[in-house]
Amino acid sequence: MKIAGRVAVVTGGASGIGLGLATALARRGAKVLIADIEADRAAQAAAGLVEEGLIAASARLDVIDEASWQALADTAWSQWDEPPSLLFNNAGVGAGTTVHETPTHVWDWVFSVNIRGVYLGVKTFAQRMMDSGLTGRIINTGSEHALGLPPSKRGGITAPYTAAKHAVMGYSLCMRRDFEGTKLSAAIICPGVVQSDIWNSFRNRQVAFGGPRPRTVEGPSPMAHGLPAAVAGERIADQVESDEFFIFTNGSDEAEVLDTFTVETSAAMAAFRDRYGV
Repeated sequence: MKIAGRVAVVTGGASGIGLGLATALARRGAKVLIADIEADRAAQAAAGLVEEGLIAASARLDVIDEASWQALADTAWSQWDEPPSLLFNNAGVGAGTTVHETPTHVWDWVFSVNIRGVYLGVKTFAQRMMDSGLTGRIINTGSEHALGLPPSKRGGITAPYTAAKHAVMGYSLCMRRDFEGTKLSAAIICPGVVQSDIWNSFRNRQVAFGGPRPRTVEGPSPMAHGLPAAVAGERIADQVESDEFFIFTNGSDEAEVLDTFTVETSAAMAAFRDRYGV
């Protein structure tokens, strides 16, 4: 799928992977609508692309609010002279501790943003994209956490985040199946550690889940060791253009997680077959 000439909507597009991706898409000739709960930051990001001579606009989006999604869709369909044919469900938050110590309101918030937000994006955009008659794709941002369980030193102890990203994987696989026979297809991005503000997700937490609680750190960002978001964006765009379903950014990180999970489950299945002969 060639990106040039397409209208692309990127949620969580004001920073991190979303901004890296929006920039890569725009530089490849797409018209990019940057959607983010941080409306001012999204507007600044879009303005920066326009200053480069690229085509971009911005809109506010709260991914857990269905009305906000409807407003975004209306904007996306009216912004330019053609409808969107790429939707990146990229917005996400990271939070939580162990399986038994995470507060209920934090658990609910992480699932609301990371999986309800993806569902509402698909629910709002999919049929309208199909009705447009264009070949299109909806691409969800999962995580290396969707492939198994990263080492705690790298992935942190964030049980709700890992569980939600596994749900994104399952939902994306269902999308691939359910879009068969249409001009719409699905994909899932499984990034490793990328430079972003996800460590400060609480800054945008909705009031229903406890409200904002910005964090501050002295010195470098906790994600400074990650892959530059611009590099991640270019790698994702490459794989979108080659029509990959599983999209990666860091390679070795994702492979380590997936290999560990595959070896363990394969051994368990082999033991089961040996025991029962089935």
